[in-house]
Amino acid sequence: MHLTVNFSEILNHSYLFGIFYFGGSGVDIFFVLSGFIITYSHLQHIGNPSATGTFLKKRFIRIYPIYFIIATVFLATQLALPAFYRTHFDTSIGNLLQTYFLLPEHVMINGVSWTLTNELFFYLLFTLALIIPDKKYTLYLALAYFIFLAALALTGTDIANGNKYTVLVFHPMNLEFLLGVLIVLIVKKIPKKITYPILVIGILWFISGAMLDNNKMIIVPDKVNPALNRVILSGISSFLIILALVKLEITSRIKINSLFLKLGDASYSIYLIHLPLVVAYCKIIAKFNIKSDFTLFALTSIFLIAVCWVGIMIYQRVEKPLISKLNKAWLSRSSHDRKSEATKNAG
Repeated sequence: MHLTVNFSEILNHSYLFGIFYFGGSGVDIFFVLSGFIITYSHLQHIGNPSATGTFLKKRFIRIYPIYFIIATVFLATQLALPAFYRTHFDTSIGNLLQTYFLLPEHVMINGVSWTLTNELFFYLLFTLALIIPDKKYTLYLALAYFIFLAALALTGTDIANGNKYTVLVFHPMNLEFLLGVLIVLIVKKIPKKITYPILVIGILWFISGAMLDNNKMIIVPDKVNPALNRVILSGISSFLIILALVKLEITSRIKINSLFLKLGDASYSIYLIHLPLVVAYCKIIAKFNIKSDFTLFALTSIFLIAVCWVGIMIYQRVEKPLISKLNKAWLSRSSHDRKSEATKNAG
């Protein structure tokens, strides 16, 4: 999708006939998947307030360090080579702090980072599930929040009043994180025989949503929050697809190609580097004034492979070792401090 948009804006050319305009739905998949993974990975910690500190530290280590590094590289690139990578980013202290700490509506030096703000909000929301001792009340709270978000979106009610923090809290796309949570709650209760029908329905729903999106078609009434449109078209279909695939994975032995595993492991690094590289690539191609569709397709295919390879290298050489060292240093120190405190109290 980012290639399609930048081909149109920079090269005045249609990339693969514009079939990937719907690619923003990758964000919806990402949100549903995040809701599932975080809940599935920390299910045993729900209702355990003592797990809150470790959970938040792990989330900080997972998101921020590699983001800091890559954001700094692109900021330096913007300052040194503005012809290849230029955003509306300004270097005031306030804007730097908002951007580096991913506060709501920060001015992005990397155009994908808005999704991390939503992701971080879900992490904070999930901490409530750890803090509230009774799991029953956690479930009631999640259900009430889901119904409230859906009601606001369906009626087009705006209670955020333009405040960037309340806009984040009441954004309809938060429904997608909750759909991911729902997968954990129901996946074992789904009969195995309906797994493939769910998968087929999900795929057909997703394709239909992509076609509607490519044709700029909005299926919700005017009074409804338009963000709900993508939740219906891409969020629900992602929910069905992931639900079915998780069910298949826990009930069958699925062999996964090692390349897909490498791409999955490196997905965060690829996510962080790809858009600025796409912009720079399109600007370089524009300098050569290439008009041949075949040549552009061939070069772009090589470029996409290169971006994935670079992302894998960054993951293996920087992101993975960094996360491992920080987890070992920070979490082991926290464990030592807790033991020391316990010994002191016992004494």
